[in-house]
Amino acid sequence: MSILKLNYIKYFLVFFLFIFFSCELPIDKEIERAEKLMWTSSDEYPTVPKCENFVDPKKRFGCLHDYLNNYLINNLKNNSHIIDLKFNDSLKIKIVVDKNGKIYSEGIDFKNSENDTQKIKFIIYELLDSMPNIIPAVKTDYGVKVKSKFILPIILNVEYEF
Repeated sequence: MSILKLNYIKYFLVFFLFIFFSCELPIDKEIERAEKLMWTSSDEYPTVPKCENFVDPKKRFGCLHDYLNNYLINNLKNNSHIIDLKFNDSLKIKIVVDKNGKIYSEGIDFKNSENDTQKIKFIIYELLDSMPNIIPAVKTDYGVKVKSKFILPIILNVEYEF
């Protein structure tokens, strides 16, 4: 090889190493951001106005669970589309509360796979869509409302006699 070609290779190698080691990798920024957004005990869970008087975060979150559970069970039992169903199962609803307080589901898991019907899922999704907005979670060290996810377990027993 000629000396000219070796110089080009050497310059290219130095340039490449300079670029590679001088850039911040986006992965590092994502890890740093995720560490900053870790949930702390001072952060506030999503809630509804009737649960705001609880000081203990666990009781406040339990109150939200009870509120959502009662809302869904009462509205499912009074739903005209469920009259022809006989249903007894445990559900796990993956709930998401966005930073505006809108509730939606990312999925529903049934304990008994025989009960995994699109009709029940559609009714639950419809009820969550029609639900009034709630107070979103707050990342207190930044003072911003954030999206939150949690699982809502429900035991649903529906039997209609004609």
